[in-house]
Amino acid sequence: MILSCTTCALRQPGKDEIEETLRHAPGAGFTHWGLAGPLTWARQAISQIDIPNLLERANAAGLTHITEVYAFSIPTDSVIEAEEAIDDLMLNVEVAIDLNCPLVVFSGGKRTDNGLLPTIAGLKKLSGLIEGLPIKIGLEPHLRSQFQEASDFDTIFTEIDSPQIGITIDTGHFHAAGVDWKAIIRQYADKIYNIHLKDMVGTQSVPIGEGEVDLPGLIEELRAIGYQRALALELEVVDHQNLPQYVHQAYQYSTNLLSD
Repeated sequence: MILSCTTCALRQPGKDEIEETLRHAPGAGFTHWGLAGPLTWARQAISQIDIPNLLERANAAGLTHITEVYAFSIPTDSVIEAEEAIDDLMLNVEVAIDLNCPLVVFSGGKRTDNGLLPTIAGLKKLSGLIEGLPIKIGLEPHLRSQFQEASDFDTIFTEIDSPQIGITIDTGHFHAAGVDWKAIIRQYADKIYNIHLKDMVGTQSVPIGEGEVDLPGLIEELRAIGYQRALALELEVVDHQNLPQYVHQAYQYSTNLLSD
């Protein structure tokens, strides 16, 4: 498995999380990283990133591989809005391909009474546009989003049979929602494209190894399905000033976990 540090792990008020990642992640031991932040979440904003310059600076810092690029959620208010948003989402896909990144990740948007109908319409359009491209989509659960319950993913994969549409197991958000993420790993072994490594106490993110999430059990489940992709670190702790320290600790904890 690949240890990766997402820029989410070094997000602090008033600071650029990409710059913080280039500064701190290599020193912790990471060579792989994930690109998130405001320019990935706002529609069309990713076009403002100077990709050649970003690659040059990341490689110079020691971050030589990108495991995921984040994107905005597909709107859930209407099918028309969802389908229209996919054209903008393809900009994130194109950036990921330019970065030689295998995965685009996004969550499910706000949870609405009309359920997954708009989301599925958007995903169907997206799956057609990415067919044959060197990219996969890792749908990420978020608490109170349209991707939250196991049944949400059951519905999506009943409607969409694409080898390029799969799941990002976010241990933090699944834990906060009370979802049996181990069962999802077993059920959708061939669709687990990414792991967001997060520890929690209740609904609050805490440093890796200090919470309630069964992280040794996570590694056991992933080994059982032959998973060899990224373990991507995310941190949303309350004491942001300590994030560089927690990133170092997370790398050591994860390395020890994988060596057992």
